[in-house]
Amino acid sequence: MLEIVGAAIIGAGVAAGVAFLVWGRKCKAEMARNKALMSVIDASQSLGSSTSLESVMSVISKCIKALFSIDTMAVYLVDEENLDEASMLVKGVESIHGGVFIDFNPDKVRSAIGKVLHSRTPMRFDDFSAEAKDESLVPLDKGFRSVMIAPLIFEGRSIGVIFVAHSKPGLYTAETLHSFELLCSQVALAVRNAQLQEGLSALAIRDSLSGLFTHGYFQEHLGKAIIKAKYAKQPVSLLILDVDYFKKVNDNYGHPQGDALLKQLGGVIRSVVRPSDVICRYGGDEFTVTMIDTSQIQASVLAEKIRQTVEEYEFVIGSQIVHITVSGGVSSFPEGCSSKKDLITKADEAMYKAKKSGRNKIKF
Repeated sequence: MLEIVGAAIIGAGVAAGVAFLVWGRKCKAEMARNKALMSVIDASQSLGSSTSLESVMSVISKCIKALFSIDTMAVYLVDEENLDEASMLVKGVESIHGGVFIDFNPDKVRSAIGKVLHSRTPMRFDDFSAEAKDESLVPLDKGFRSVMIAPLIFEGRSIGVIFVAHSKPGLYTAETLHSFELLCSQVALAVRNAQLQEGLSALAIRDSLSGLFTHGYFQEHLGKAIIKAKYAKQPVSLLILDVDYFKKVNDNYGHPQGDALLKQLGGVIRSVVRPSDVICRYGGDEFTVTMIDTSQIQASVLAEKIRQTVEEYEFVIGSQIVHITVSGGVSSFPEGCSSKKDLITKADEAMYKAKKSGRNKIKF
């Protein structure tokens, strides 16, 4: 009888011990999950303070490396300016095999990254090189073993994907993937916020009609150009252009058609100038071209080329082809000008001199 009782006591003790171990493991797992969650929350706060896409990419890299064991990371974002091609652009890479991550079309190239984008469901691989048999984007011979891929979802739409990997197999668990997915949900918010901020910044300095830079941007850019020119001992030239008899265009065809003509004119000027030149809509039918490291003679040659191109161009107004001309004034720093205000005043005076002397001319 004592033996039976003793055995029962021993059995109960073993069961209690096992239950205690299970409970301890559950507590440990729960603590690990809570710790991971807190880490994600901390990372989210860092992401939330980033307002440019460049800074967001830097924070993403730091957060992922701090939270997960990785030796490779690639951030892909959907090219929103080329939606017809559904292109994925690689925006951030941390890997000794960085060159293997390239832009691609997920509708044409088979890849786990594309699958995650379309399905909006994360994926985990214990051995990517052995499991991802149909992969044609990420090379399977580069030692990518443990892999996690999660979508960046904003308002129910995938705007990108993050790929992380380690050369050691079987490193990531379901819990690890869950934490990674949580972080990516916060990354998506930060990325979209940065994209919207950059879009608003671009709108603030772009003229809504012509797409060229605004008068405010012109003033700021020219001021900075003058300061840099003083230190670099390089010339800066300015061209102010005005459409001849533009009032007649509005009177004959209406203001909407006049606006359409100005938009076309902006494109004509853009087709002539150099990549380093900055074109702005100065106001009404006036445009400016700021030319860095350009002498007055060089600027006058370019201005004459613009004038001639405009004169020969066939502008479309409604169903009609029309021809217009422009008058322009050129000024240069430090040739004859000592400040930004002086540069603008001299170019403006030269432009009015061109108008008074018969129009369709460039003066300096």
